[in-house]
Amino acid sequence: MTEEEIEAVAEELAKAGGTSWYPGRTRGALLRPVSERYRDRARLAIAALDRVRANHGGMQSESQQTPPPHQNALASNPDDVHVGAVVVYRPPGDQRAIACRIDRLEEGRAYLVPAPRPDIGWVSLDSLHPLRAETPTKDE
Repeated sequence: MTEEEIEAVAEELAKAGGTSWYPGRTRGALLRPVSERYRDRARLAIAALDRVRANHGGMQSESQQTPPPHQNALASNPDDVHVGAVVVYRPPGDQRAIACRIDRLEEGRAYLVPAPRPDIGWVSLDSLHPLRAETPTKDE
């Protein structure tokens, strides 16, 4: 489990956490820090996936070991909004949430820069598997 994997899962959890997905959901901007709570949950989720993959592969699970402590945690309060923190922001009137880093803080405002995601690029078609087999329709 890498820190990059933890951050990616934590960002997705922060996007989903507390956001109501029904027609009357809250409108307007959303600014939610990617907190240690989301990182801890991401570690648990990734560890569970590692255990499942290890059991299917017949290998001994590495995730049964205790996870290493998060070394980038700030001493004061890691959930505070500060320069360098990752937050999830939803622009007003938009339904998508964007993971951003806080570049500057001044006069009660934050300058957000979208957090770059590594580009996967080209992959072999042999490594891709469909999610489910196609089922015949009633007409067939």
